[in-house]
Amino acid sequence: MRKINLESRPTLLILVSFVISLVTLLGVYLIPFNLRVPLFKIIALVLVVFILYPFCKVNIKWILYYFFCIDRKWWVARIERPRIFIYIIYFGILLMTLKDISISNQYVLFFYRLSILFYLVVGAVMLGRLIWTKRFESALLPEIKNFVTQSVSLRQMKISEIEEVIRSNTKNVEESSLGDLEELLKGEEVENKIKWIGTSGKNVITYTELFSLLHSVLEGGDIKFERAKRRSLMDFIIANFVKYEKGEISQIPYGSLNSAYTNFVL
Repeated sequence: MRKINLESRPTLLILVSFVISLVTLLGVYLIPFNLRVPLFKIIALVLVVFILYPFCKVNIKWILYYFFCIDRKWWVARIERPRIFIYIIYFGILLMTLKDISISNQYVLFFYRLSILFYLVVGAVMLGRLIWTKRFESALLPEIKNFVTQSVSLRQMKISEIEEVIRSNTKNVEESSLGDLEELLKGEEVENKIKWIGTSGKNVITYTELFSLLHSVLEGGDIKFERAKRRSLMDFIIANFVKYEKGEISQIPYGSLNSAYTNFVL
């Protein structure tokens, strides 16, 4: 039997969450009246604990390591901070919906509780599980970052990483520009544009290696950029690189870059 991946089908995920919420709440309403509210609160509490467990597991450990001066390199800020932000937004909305509201109409009260339970079930799936998977780190997080900002920026790297990047690109960068490349990778402004000599082996300059280089050093550069983000990448290249062909320097045209990126495969 083929397994349905709910994580890749958000509409189905929402539908399933709604059905689970509805069935659960109907089950609560079938029990004696005096037990309904306590049972509803217990179910809500269980869902909240399920949502918070992975968050506390990671961040309480980080806090303990911080105070006892233990290595915390495993806590990656570019991944964990967005998770913290998502939790803040989620529970901020939850707290606003849980304000003391007096509802006398039983039908309105039912749908109010259904909406809260549905919100908690979706949270249990999204925050309790999905954002802690590798798929969130490799696909969903870059998409979120692309939505938040359309600019591109270099990630902060260790000296050893920078040296490895330079070593891997000595054949693509003219020797006099290796120092400029190092400055760029350190996040500093380059005084001279970097001379790019990457070729396909037929003495024709290509940009495949350049795209690969930038995707390895840009923050969130593990997916192919689209729309305004793509434009920002092209502008970044034009601002920091020039073609160096047969001893002559020339500007990199936007059109050539853009069309080359269309066929670029990560």
